[in-house]
Amino acid sequence: MEETEYLRGGKVLVTSNRIELDGQTFAVRNVGSVKVTKPGTPWIAALIFVGSLVAGLQPGTHGALVISLLSGFYIYSQVALRRLVLVSGGGETVALKSTNGAHIESIRAAIAQAISAR
Repeated sequence: MEETEYLRGGKVLVTSNRIELDGQTFAVRNVGSVKVTKPGTPWIAALIFVGSLVAGLQPGTHGALVISLLSGFYIYSQVALRRLVLVSGGGETVALKSTNGAHIESIRAAIAQAISAR
């Protein structure tokens, strides 16, 4: 049977036989399903952000404003992060992480197509 290519680009290759993601190779026959997950809001960081922002608005408290900016960046990076998860008989494997949701979703769709074609 000839190998069909579903997606190729950068460090990603999805064919009817294999999935190559960022230097790791997975056999399509071993993958039962694929999904994209995203973490929830990191509430402790959000509380630190709000508290330090309020404190940073007071005169002479520039350190609190810096903490607010750092915790805000951390919150954004966690909320925007998507994880591509491959599910097999051995459990779940986070195969790829990215903040580019459209890219992760296109990889998920190609893997789902490869799984359904076997």
